[in-house]
Amino acid sequence: MSQVGQPPEGIKTARHIFTVAALLLLPALQFVFIGWLYALVPLLVFYYFCRFGQLAGSRYILAGSVIAFIASLIMQTASLVVLAMTLMPAGVMLARSVLRAEPPYLAGLKGFAVLSLSWFLFSGVIAISEGTHPYSLLQLSINQGMDEALKLYQEDEKIPSDSRYLLVETFNQIKQRLIQFLPAIVTCTALFSVWLALVIGNRLLQKNTGTGPWPEYQYWQLPDKLVWSVILAAILALIPEPAIRTIGFNLLLVVSVIYFFQGFAIVLFFLEKWKVPVLMRSLLYVIFFFQSLGTIFLSVIGLADVWFDLRHLRGQDTTPIEPL
Repeated sequence: MSQVGQPPEGIKTARHIFTVAALLLLPALQFVFIGWLYALVPLLVFYYFCRFGQLAGSRYILAGSVIAFIASLIMQTASLVVLAMTLMPAGVMLARSVLRAEPPYLAGLKGFAVLSLSWFLFSGVIAISEGTHPYSLLQLSINQGMDEALKLYQEDEKIPSDSRYLLVETFNQIKQRLIQFLPAIVTCTALFSVWLALVIGNRLLQKNTGTGPWPEYQYWQLPDKLVWSVILAAILALIPEPAIRTIGFNLLLVVSVIYFFQGFAIVLFFLEKWKVPVLMRSLLYVIFFFQSLGTIFLSVIGLADVWFDLRHLRGQDTTPIEPL
């Protein structure tokens, strides 16, 4: 018998299945505008596996996936739904890391590795079946998008000829840089998706179950040895050979995003310590996430923590929460 005020178990199950199906299907219908919602797929899988257990979580995910796939065949969006499904193994790996009581950075590394492998296999299948690799299609879409935008500006007679020339040069440089840093952009997208699953999933589990697999995000720390990746990237970026420099700059972009995550944890630590009002916090979040100087500041803070231990956490026990 269900408790008073609680929906029947069947309704709860249907609600979870509908949530999974909606997350897989709706972004495919308007991918240009809400395709970013697919970044939440690892979070949903991770949360369901940890919240309801592997058996029940698997049922929700599988049933929702089947419904979404059948609907996508009718709506001719099956390829995008399958793309979203490639993010699911990362959520499963994060849940397995919880069972093994692994620290957040190790869980994130494994989740990122599984997601990268999943994307690699998916792109290989697409390349064999379609004859064109998705990475090449992504490059082509960037070139076409930039060319179309430039064409619109060139057709504007109000723009002076000298400004039009400068505009063409700027667009060409932006297009070149986007293609040059595309490997890092794709990698950072995967890292961001896994990071969201770790941070938000841990918070949701703490809120809804009273416990979580890891301490609060403000206490998370990256291993100090990771700083060698920054040093390696900087050395490669200084080498005159263009191909090696490109690898170095891509690696620098990736590690800067990783240290951005740590820098954000440090900022949260001090915002909580100093009892900063919610309105002021919201303003700072906007600055940090949508201003380039804000993101650079957080990356620098995250890197500086390696040497200065800004939160004075080394040697302290910051894992008071029991693993699920």
